[in-house]
Amino acid sequence: MSYASGNFGKALVFGSADLTILYLLTDVLDIPGGQAASLMLVAVLGDLLFDLLAARLVIRWRTSGRGYRWAIAAAALPCGTAFALIYAMPLLGVTKMWFLAAAILTFRGAYALVDVPHNALMAQVVTDSRARGRVSGYRLLFSTASALAIATIVTPLVQQAGGDGRYGALALTGIAVASIFTLTMLLCSSASTGIPKPHMSRPLTDGIVIPLCDPMVLAMGALGLLTGFAASAFGRMLLYIGSYVVEKPGVVTGLLTVMSLGQFCGVLTWTALNQRFSKTTLLCAGHAVSLIGLTMFGLSLHWPIGTLAAVALIGFGFASVFMLPWGLLADAVDVVEWRSGRRFETGLFAFYLVAVKASGAACAATIGWALGALGYMPGQVQSDGVRWGMVMIGLGLPIIGAIASILLLGRFRLNHARHDRLMRAIHWRHMRQGGADPVSGSNLGLAKSSGEGDAGADDFALSAQARQSMSRTIAAPAAVRS
Repeated sequence: MSYASGNFGKALVFGSADLTILYLLTDVLDIPGGQAASLMLVAVLGDLLFDLLAARLVIRWRTSGRGYRWAIAAAALPCGTAFALIYAMPLLGVTKMWFLAAAILTFRGAYALVDVPHNALMAQVVTDSRARGRVSGYRLLFSTASALAIATIVTPLVQQAGGDGRYGALALTGIAVASIFTLTMLLCSSASTGIPKPHMSRPLTDGIVIPLCDPMVLAMGALGLLTGFAASAFGRMLLYIGSYVVEKPGVVTGLLTVMSLGQFCGVLTWTALNQRFSKTTLLCAGHAVSLIGLTMFGLSLHWPIGTLAAVALIGFGFASVFMLPWGLLADAVDVVEWRSGRRFETGLFAFYLVAVKASGAACAATIGWALGALGYMPGQVQSDGVRWGMVMIGLGLPIIGAIASILLLGRFRLNHARHDRLMRAIHWRHMRQGGADPVSGSNLGLAKSSGEGDAGADDFALSAQARQSMSRTIAAPAAVRS
């Protein structure tokens, strides 16, 4: 719980920035949609580098004896300061593009130095597949609490600033959010004391040059791209849909609040179900629930009760969509270690973060360009074409992403029992060989991967080379059923 509490601070600053920066640029600072989209593209390019650079720094710090918790504490204050500066820009009268770009890039770079080590720390705090599912739920529970704060406090203040110029209140909100974030991350880093096994504390085997040819790595990258680009489009467009399609700006706060409450219920439900079902099965179910909710929202735009029920269902499904990939990623670290003999702990989490955050920023840029192409004019009554375009962007992208994610997740085969056997195999390897003599086993984790293998009663397969190596090196054949 101490570890998961860090998600409250992280979600508070990044969620506020993610949800409101594009709106702040277009409707508060009066920057044209095309220029705002170009600025978000700069953020995309920054995210492609920041997480990788942060991973390299974290690995270097770990080799010198400074672990994940030290990195989180060191970067918390610079990140909070950069966030507060962004929300103070309207009060300071800053409209120059180079200054806006510098402030946004500084924030995202400092956030990467917090986010990478905090996420990678999850692989050490817990090692059991079911426990990782629970921790993923705890993380989202704290994220949901911050989402409620964003929906009820941050978003209304940004809307008011765009309408009547309350820039002082906006700046104070940024300072308050930054202070809460900094305090939360300092407490999280001081209290998160994992008990890693010997083979999980080897930074010398880590690296940012991960095995991209590994099917598990490719699948997690594709899942990150779909989650960051498609699933986040609904939240980004909700401000525009509420203000210009439904034409009731005040309803946005209520919709975000109901969606957060639905997400809260989803966290409790998916976390409980994680004891019986695999994370991939629950992820598919979450995407299916969100798909139904998005369809309902589109059919009930001018029916208040229907839209509230729809966003509650969307939030319930999004709880699975946004929480469970992190537990699955921690399991993927173990799968890649089994195949390659190296534990790419920081590297794999940085790779996934690059996919999620860069695709999320790309989504914001795409929305900005699309609004500009549709003829969107901030603060004006929009034409029918612009309004329908907003609906298609806000609902069409998440629907397509949900369908693609379900098809992708159908290829995952790593459940709780298989992960338990995998961890026993890794334990025996390090007991007997100290981590040497890696084996292949390309069938681990995904269906129809390369390498022939015999399936047992539960259809768990390892490659022939893996079975031969295991028979030579592992004294307890029962450790892994091949």
